[in-house]
Amino acid sequence: MAGSKQHLSNQPLLRVQILDAARAIVVREGFDAVSMRKIAGVVGYSPASLYLHFASRDAIACALCVEGHAQLLESLRAHDGVLEPVERLKAMAHTYVSFGRTHAQVYRLIFMQNPAYTDAAAKDAALTGETVLSMLTQTLALIHSPPIRAETLWAALHGIVSLSLMAQTVFTVPTDTLVDETVDLFLPRVIKRKPARRQSSASAG
Repeated sequence: MAGSKQHLSNQPLLRVQILDAARAIVVREGFDAVSMRKIAGVVGYSPASLYLHFASRDAIACALCVEGHAQLLESLRAHDGVLEPVERLKAMAHTYVSFGRTHAQVYRLIFMQNPAYTDAAAKDAALTGETVLSMLTQTLALIHSPPIRAETLWAALHGIVSLSLMAQTVFTVPTDTLVDETVDLFLPRVIKRKPARRQSSASAG
């Protein structure tokens, strides 16, 4: 009976251990190396015990994506205090690309592994009302940019990350330079220019 109670009390801890073990494997070897048996070996439980917490390997992947996506949002949120919209946008762009390159395997899992994993992270973030897209949209709205421009910029930043992860030598210039160029090329299209004031006929006369 005591053993049963101890087993039940360890359930939340085991879930954390499962995710920690899976995350370590993803970072070290990539998600393709993750298996229920390998995770079980790390945490010291039978593979059957893992299924009390996660229905499948895919369920573990979705949980890791939700966690990683939350970390990405937290990194972007750090720039909320930057009042000047263009400077905030540039800071967010650099942070996004830096996160993707620094946490390469996690980024691949969130955005490049399986659409179902990406959807799981997006749905969880949507519950809080904050996503990568919404954060970019809100920042661009400060310079009178339509929402579609946020999607365009996000696609460009994702392209930089994904290409740099596929081949380290694919670019001939530093990644930071690419981000600067992307934002600089993008800004003239999104900053709303005020129309020149027309002189009244009276003043013209």
